Amino acid sequence: MKFLRLVISALALVCAQASFASTVSPGGSGSSGILTDLGSFAAGTYQITATGIVDLVGNGSFRMTPDGLPETTVTSPNYPYFNPSGSYLADGNYGAAGTNALIGALIGTLTSTPSSASDWFLIGSSKILTLVTAGHIYASVNDTYHNNNTGAFNVSVTAVPEPGTYALLLAGLGLMGTITLRRRRD
Repeated sequence: MKFLRLVISALALVCAQASFASTVSPGGSGSSGILTDLGSFAAGTYQITATGIVDLVGNGSFRMTPDGLPETTVTSPNYPYFNPSGSYLADGNYGAAGTNALIGALIGTLTSTPSSASDWFLIGSSKILTLVTAGHIYASVNDTYHNNNTGAFNVSVTAVPEPGTYALLLAGLGLMGTITLRRRRD
């Protein structure tokens, strides 16, 4: 019976994964983008996913995916270096993430006061992130000038269960199946 309670607890853990959703705006002031707090998380592994489009010029001509890739050919003049595989530079300057992410990409940090490119990592459309200690995950859009940006990325963060949880769940389901078979035979 004690083992069955453990199995039920493991099943509850798998089914009740922590899940958080946020919207990350590409706006801001000058070279400083808006830093969005995605939430406070316990130590563990998380799947971060993003969808949506941001426009880095604000007129529909510079639409970027979370990976920093143009949705379509960039039609805004003076930006040919974004076609078709993006760029780490805009107007000769790196975004906050430096060479860690393309301009227009969704980026993340574990500090509320990032001060250098090494504080940032690429989230893009999907990222598995392991936190060794509890803390916050923050996100922003990598750009050099945020005043005219529009659109948003929709971001969700979901806990990834540890392999041991699945093993315990499978063992418990097997035991429950065995108990059911024995009861039917009696």
